[in-house]
Amino acid sequence: MPSSLTKEEIRETLLHYLNETFPLFDPDAPDATPMAEHGVDSLGTTNIVVHLEQHYQIEIDDSEITRANLGSVRSLVDFVDRKLNG
Repeated sequence: MPSSLTKEEIRETLLHYLNETFPLFDPDAPDATPMAEHGVDSLGTTNIVVHLEQHYQIEIDDSEITRANLGSVRSLVDFVDRKLNG
């Protein structure tokens, strides 16, 4: 993936992935909605991490797997943006 993706492009790609992957995911919910409310459990979080690493060609350290980074759509977008664009 090119590192010049905008936050909106990252958001749209993530929403599509989450909507296709998690049956309870509501793409119309506010971006700050906790992932747990979308039915994402610890296994789901692992799936998200693997997807992010493969899709965006980034490395995610175990210490980065936190609610602050992965706890909502907004935090996911911000985290991917930081990983791609510094």
